[in-house]
Amino acid sequence: MNCAPTLRTLTAPDIPAAMALSSITGWNQTAADWSLLLSLNPDGCLAIECDGRVVATTTLICYENRLAWLGMVLTHPEYRRRGFARQLVERTLALATEKRMQSVKLDATEQGRPLYESLGFRDEQLIERWSGSFGATVGGGTPQVNGPLDYGLDMEAFGANRASVLKSLNASRRSRTTEDEGYAMWRPGSRAQYLGPCVARCSKLARMLIADTLGASAGPWYWDLLPANRQAVEIASSLGFHAERKLIRMVRGADVRGDESMIYAGGGFELG
Repeated sequence: MNCAPTLRTLTAPDIPAAMALSSITGWNQTAADWSLLLSLNPDGCLAIECDGRVVATTTLICYENRLAWLGMVLTHPEYRRRGFARQLVERTLALATEKRMQSVKLDATEQGRPLYESLGFRDEQLIERWSGSFGATVGGGTPQVNGPLDYGLDMEAFGANRASVLKSLNASRRSRTTEDEGYAMWRPGSRAQYLGPCVARCSKLARMLIADTLGASAGPWYWDLLPANRQAVEIASSLGFHAERKLIRMVRGADVRGDESMIYAGGGFELG
């Protein structure tokens, strides 16, 4: 392990190595998730290669030029404390500057927080990962309309236009919508099914969409929510979920936020 590290773009042939990194860290991504990140912004997915293999990664997803999301900051345990994460994050932030992004956000662990603070990030709010296990019969009690997503509704809630990302997610994730009032998505994960994103104009509709979505697949589920949305917390608790991890949402640059009372599930720590 005395190589000269090479910082380069992450490419499709690197997906097995990237999967190995996320798996050894205990994260929930699948190869399809890595492929999706590469397709959304291939220039923003970076890696450090050392000893002939990818040992560190980071990704950047851009919501037009209003907001960029930094994620998948991973370093193999054998290669930590060499400054690889700092190198990757600094280069990723340089890319965001080149793209004239107004704001960059990320969801940080307590271990990663000092690095991001040193690079100009500040705390925005808590985000929590909740977990639960269900059979495939939860059901929402009311059939939902499976129609096109209302991207304007999502922008109102999220604060930035993520239509291109949602279109990609909709192609790979099952979506349940109710006209222009709300939607919920889910995807398979390497450790658990993942609920989200979910946006709705009221908590009653959110609960129906979420319960209906959970009924789609038996087994363990993950659900990322903003604890500031007390109604989301109440729904999660009532469905038997419990808080498993706490992260800090951090921001660098302008404060870009929407009506977060409509956000009942996030899209993943790598997507916001």
